[in-house]
Amino acid sequence: MNGAIDFSLRDPDRGNDRPVNGRCWLGCDPQVIQPVIWIGPVSIAGPNGIATAPAYACPRCVRRLYAMARADEIERDRPPHLTEQPHHHP
Repeated sequence: MNGAIDFSLRDPDRGNDRPVNGRCWLGCDPQVIQPVIWIGPVSIAGPNGIATAPAYACPRCVRRLYAMARADEIERDRPPHLTEQPHHHP
């Protein structure tokens, strides 16, 4: 690891989106400390109850997550008559 870890966390109420050093919760190796940004709270149910924590992700994973969310949004907003069109190949 190169340099000190920045412990100043993003304050979602103030809109401060400065990266902090931490672990990416999405697609990266969870042992790697890197610049990450707050992406929101995570709550998940498991055998010992509900676990809740602030989640962080690296810029690359945030871009991928954003693209996936936008694609899903576009699919949901598509008119029903266009959603299940059979593909005709010549």
